[in-house]
Amino acid sequence: MKTLEYFALALIGIGILGIIGWVARAFFVDPEIPLALRVLAGIATVGFVLLLGYVSIDRIQKARKEPKEIKEVKH
Repeated sequence: MKTLEYFALALIGIGILGIIGWVARAFFVDPEIPLALRVLAGIATVGFVLLLGYVSIDRIQKARKEPKEIKEVKH
């Protein structure tokens, strides 16, 4: 990828993370929502982020191990 593409992806990522953070902050500081629900939502969020990170790292490692050219089988 080119540098401009990386920069654009970084800006999109920062914007999305900012929106998610703003919504999460509003959710976790709202006194109307029970504490147990906020704790469970936090646990689920951490688990989802860990799983997403694990899958991303696994896919990157597998992509690096694949041969650059995959030969086609002739019949």
